Amino acid sequence: MRVLFSILLVVIALHSATSQSTEGTNKSIGLEIFQGFIYEHKPQISHLITGHPTGFRIVYNRKTYGDRVWQQRYNFPDRGLTFIYMNYQDDRLGKTLALVPHFNFYLRGKREAKSQFQFKMGFGAGYTTEKFDPVTNNQNNVISTDLTGAVLFQFGHDYALSERLSLTSSLSITHFSNGAIKQPNSGINIMAANIGLNYTFDYSKREFQYREEEHLTTKPIGYSVILIGGAHESLKIGAGAKPFFVITGIVDKKLNHKSRLGAGLEWFHSRSLREEVEFADEVDPGTDFNRVGFVLSHELMLNEFSVMAQAGVYIYDPYSAFQPFYIRLKLRRYFGEHL
Repeated sequence: MRVLFSILLVVIALHSATSQSTEGTNKSIGLEIFQGFIYEHKPQISHLITGHPTGFRIVYNRKTYGDRVWQQRYNFPDRGLTFIYMNYQDDRLGKTLALVPHFNFYLRGKREAKSQFQFKMGFGAGYTTEKFDPVTNNQNNVISTDLTGAVLFQFGHDYALSERLSLTSSLSITHFSNGAIKQPNSGINIMAANIGLNYTFDYSKREFQYREEEHLTTKPIGYSVILIGGAHESLKIGAGAKPFFVITGIVDKKLNHKSRLGAGLEWFHSRSLREEVEFADEVDPGTDFNRVGFVLSHELMLNEFSVMAQAGVYIYDPYSAFQPFYIRLKLRRYFGEHL
């Protein structure tokens, strides 16, 4: 039943993506198989690394040819969806099914060439068949919820065997985590080697549209305030998810059509940390659980979407529950100029 549900989910997603296309032809479907290993990012997960994860991926891509200006800026990338079936080869971890929207960037300037190096990045969601259970599966300390977030990074090569068929090979990193909504949540990272075939099912010969783009005459400074909210659980298993809030103020400058660079301050408020302070034996109950961070930010503009990478350091953190440095990835969607 789970496999049938997964196939149905892929079909619905691909149909939706196809029906929304305004760029016509040259959509492709691909099948990849992979084998890899679990990266031991924490000593606490070493007991779960017993085999080599295997699986397959169904990849849908929609090519771009410069119908919109941003496509030429990024060397005419593909947009699409990746469905992942992951078997960890360990009964305690089970299997993960994931659906990840992605961008596929071409690294070679000559886009008409048969041989192309690519970089793919995607953010999506996954479903895990086995999770932590204090009675039946208490050794699984990486995933404690059915649904998880999914992140995919991949470096690969595509070689055109014909106008419709191409051979792909790649190395990938896939990450699954629930964002500490529930503990335990060590998260899991899989490094894998992949090989597969792509088939273009509505091929039509098209030319890439190259156009001269105006240089920026002004590079304005922008100001933004961001409110982030959610819930997570403290390290104490069973404590329950409590709300957290982050308020970020950033000043940034537009460098070119692609990039904005900025810096700002962040205030972190977590009710889970408040409970930890209240009940921790070695901590003064009056210790402030709030934190303030200084963050540097780079934003990569992709049409109405953007990818933001941030690196920060806590400049005020009396409780010191975390490492002093932190990183964050964001996917943003713009609605007009101000929202």
